[in-house]
Amino acid sequence: MGNLTLTRREGEKIVIRVQPGTNADELIEQLLLDGVIITVKEIKGSKARLTIDAPLDLQVLRSELEET
Repeated sequence: MGNLTLTRREGEKIVIRVQPGTNADELIEQLLLDGVIITVKEIKGSKARLTIDAPLDLQVLRSELEET
């Protein structure tokens, strides 16, 4: 499992997708065992600090970094 902490404001998005070349069967098995855990670490004003624990075969991005 990998871990990413980021801050989001109202309306901002997080994109989660499968890394290219991932073995789908292994990823599904890992998701069934561990899932994806999103923890709200802190809320200050209009910002929420989140930690996302997910299998390394998942790519977690702030939407503004997503390639078009």
